[in-house]
Amino acid sequence: MAKPPEWIDEVLPGAESAVMAVVSKVLEQSPQKPQADTQASSTPDLAARQLVELDVKSVVFGKPTAGAKVKAWKPAGAYALREGNQGPFVLGASKDGGVEILGRYGPDTWPEGLVREAAKRHKKS
Repeated sequence: MAKPPEWIDEVLPGAESAVMAVVSKVLEQSPQKPQADTQASSTPDLAARQLVELDVKSVVFGKPTAGAKVKAWKPAGAYALREGNQGPFVLGASKDGGVEILGRYGPDTWPEGLVREAAKRHKKS
């Protein structure tokens, strides 16, 4: 059973920026961990960590500007990104040559309006 997304108000205080962006390239794909041999009919699977390039279309808050290219790490988790994925990306601190994508399900975690409303509540916009 999939976990629900985190509440935006739990994630936003730790965010450095939020952008509307498109994944323009997958720059690095960590090796997928092999699944344990089991008799279970369904086991939770984590997609490997990825480094992607985001083409920023607009900025909700934070440093990037529209038109910027941002390297971002998608942590190992319940989803994988591919070129063309788009939506709001909530981004954390810089590390390992990129910023961290926050949220359990990437750009599908929260709709744009919800991110913008939460940014106002948290005085980030």
